[in-house]
Amino acid sequence: MAERFLSRGLRGAVLAGAMALAAGLAALSPPVAAQGTRVEAVEVALVARDAAAVAGRPLQVALRIRHDPHWHSYWRNPGDSGLPTRLEWRLPAGWQAGEIRWPAPQRVLIGPLANHVYEDEVLLPVSLSVPAQAAGQVTLQAQAHWLMCRDVCIPGEASLSLSLPVQAAGEPPASPHRAAIDATLAALPVSPLSAQALLADGRLSLRFVAASPRRAEFFPYEEGTLQTAAPQRLSRLPDGSHRLDVPLADPAQGAASSLSGTPRALGVIRLDDQVSEVMAVAASGPMPVGEPVSEAVGRQLLPPAGRVAGGGLAAPSGRPIAGEAAGSGPGSLGLAMLFGALGGLILNLMPCVFPVVGLKVMGFVGHGPAQARRAAIAFALGVLATFLGLAGLLLALRAAGQAVGWGFQLQSPVFVALLALLFVLIALNFAGLFEVGLSLTRLGGVEAAITAGSPARPGGGLPGAFGSGALAVLVATPCTAPFMGSALGFTLGEPAPVVLAVFAAIAAGMALPYLVLGFAPALIARLPRPGRWMESLRQFMAFPMLTSAAWLAWVLGQQAGIDAVFGLAIGAVLLALAGWIVGRFAQPAAAARRPFAVALALGAAIAGVWVALMPLSAGPPAPGDAAAAGGAASAP
Repeated sequence: MAERFLSRGLRGAVLAGAMALAAGLAALSPPVAAQGTRVEAVEVALVARDAAAVAGRPLQVALRIRHDPHWHSYWRNPGDSGLPTRLEWRLPAGWQAGEIRWPAPQRVLIGPLANHVYEDEVLLPVSLSVPAQAAGQVTLQAQAHWLMCRDVCIPGEASLSLSLPVQAAGEPPASPHRAAIDATLAALPVSPLSAQALLADGRLSLRFVAASPRRAEFFPYEEGTLQTAAPQRLSRLPDGSHRLDVPLADPAQGAASSLSGTPRALGVIRLDDQVSEVMAVAASGPMPVGEPVSEAVGRQLLPPAGRVAGGGLAAPSGRPIAGEAAGSGPGSLGLAMLFGALGGLILNLMPCVFPVVGLKVMGFVGHGPAQARRAAIAFALGVLATFLGLAGLLLALRAAGQAVGWGFQLQSPVFVALLALLFVLIALNFAGLFEVGLSLTRLGGVEAAITAGSPARPGGGLPGAFGSGALAVLVATPCTAPFMGSALGFTLGEPAPVVLAVFAAIAAGMALPYLVLGFAPALIARLPRPGRWMESLRQFMAFPMLTSAAWLAWVLGQQAGIDAVFGLAIGAVLLALAGWIVGRFAQPAAAARRPFAVALALGAAIAGVWVALMPLSAGPPAPGDAAAAGGAASAP
């Protein structure tokens, strides 16, 4: 009896030990989705602090973003341009996701712009609430959206998942990411910094008590309230407190405009290496003037082909590191102009530009040498004048204190929508739905909007060629080549003559093929003879333009959501209606009926633009739940 009892007890102990061992091995198994997903210039992954979740306890996870060299993504307030990273969670029943807990960013200067960015590797922690009844294996899913930028900006997204076992109790084993997540959590702004805020003399002044900081830098939560690129001046007041002054973007409004006696979170402040959240109340009166301590101006972010060795970084104060700056002498300017010319040359092959330039080249067919040379010069002058006009606009805005830069136009949803509508309009014209300007040009006997001057209309060809050059520059905006981006990045903070020289080099590169054909009759003789195939070519060129418009619609969807894309689609339909009215009734109509047709077409075009821009007037889209912006989310 005793032996039977001992045998039964031994079997039970072995069985219990085996079950415990199996549970331990399951808990020790690493997260399934720890490997990253590569998207363009970044690698993203959903990682967890622990290798297992514990029922009823919060679980710390994080979105890990690894940037390629010279690339960056953005903080919750991106600064003068950019978009914040966001997560859309799809969680099991009972699970909830908290807000993204944002590490303090770096303030980088890109010419006159300043952005709040993350570089290299960053972890964006999120706390997940685990239900008490959770058990077994769980899969956490999230759709990540971000904007990655270098010379140009690319929206990115990825569907991420993370599989973990769930323990009923006990301490979970560590994952390979515990140390990194703990370090990120330790660096988050935890203890608030009490401050008084004052709006006066066009700046926000923060008064606070701290242990003799040598440097202070403030990152506001609200976009567009402060001049992101402006220096931030720290001073020590007579009573031992400190004051930080930051210029306002608009002196009539500011981050502290709604402050009262109740503390309000304005942003985060970095005092030397310590980061805190600023909880501010309205100051009761004027602030005294103190002794200057330091001035934080951010870090200059140069393009990869920039002027500073060792990765293009500058000293923390924003001034170049001694001995590394190569300056902006003749060699650097010559290199920038060379890159600009190469970039302009490459632009001719981009899908946005090639239809316009390709048809213009075909316009040489049937022209005499003298007329071809005049058309080539007119086209080149159109390109040059438009590029110099853009440079002048850039310089004027920079002088007015506006944060502008080439390549950041596509971060404006309004600009993207208008450019997409322009591409649709050009495509419809190429397809033959309507013709633009009977005085512009003819192509193979058919009126064309953007083609070479016609021998049959000797007076109208040169204005058409000039207009074609201007239009080619306009539609080249989303097709900025890497050479061109580096050259323009070089110019953003340079004197006006340097800016104009680099833009002129880009124009010369873009117009070079046309000038070569115009002054080389032997090359013109090699072009095919004119015929109806030219009309077929023109119609075919509508499809690259429509492809470019579709890509811009995708960019708009990343920026402003599906409602903005729907508005753009309806706007394009109304614009097509306007083109059809012009082609069907206005151009062939008698003089008495033409004004009515033109007015009807103009009304349809205005309505199309209004419908396309209407969803953008409300700003960024509101996510379906708070998790889309990093807020709290609950499972369906």
